[in-house]
Amino acid sequence: MIKILKKKKIKQSVFLKSSLGILNIFNIHKKIKIPKNINLILKKNNLKIKGPFGIVDINIMKSIYLFIKNKNILLNFNNNYLKQKKKSFLNLYNSLIKLKIKGVLQGFKLNLFLKGLGFKAFIEKNILILKLGYSHNINIVIPENIKIINQTNKIIFSSNDWVFLTKYVHHVKSFKKPEPYKSKGLLLKNEVIIQKEGKKSKK
Repeated sequence: MIKILKKKKIKQSVFLKSSLGILNIFNIHKKIKIPKNINLILKKNNLKIKGPFGIVDINIMKSIYLFIKNKNILLNFNNNYLKQKKKSFLNLYNSLIKLKIKGVLQGFKLNLFLKGLGFKAFIEKNILILKLGYSHNINIVIPENIKIINQTNKIIFSSNDWVFLTKYVHHVKSFKKPEPYKSKGLLLKNEVIIQKEGKKSKK
């Protein structure tokens, strides 16, 4: 009887040369290539990423071991209690690190459109002032890592941190969400509002 042996997939490993020979240190579960113009500083569980558009950082959970070798970021997951979620955590940090690198390389932008009669925006020092049809103005502090360009009926937000940028823009948007009848409010680019028919007056 002939048995057919299946080839096992060999995991990528990091090796270290020593007086005892070549030692296998850990398995590589994820590898991220470091682009040009990117500098990394790793201290304990914090990774700082520096590029043309500034500096961002990311805190790494204790179950993830991160190493920098040969212009690559190497990720290793080591937690027996959470091994069922290993793939999810590795994919999460892989995406987050790549997103942070992209942010300091080219930055991110989001546009918010003011749709409504008399809707206006002003910038005074570090305050975004909105006139949205209320009896009072809306004053919102502009964080240091957010830049704003005010145009006619459009506000352009830019930052090197995508997660922070989206949270901030949605915070601004929450002061005048688009209403379903005339779609008046603060709208993102390509945002689709399902309009409702207004109440018909009885004859």
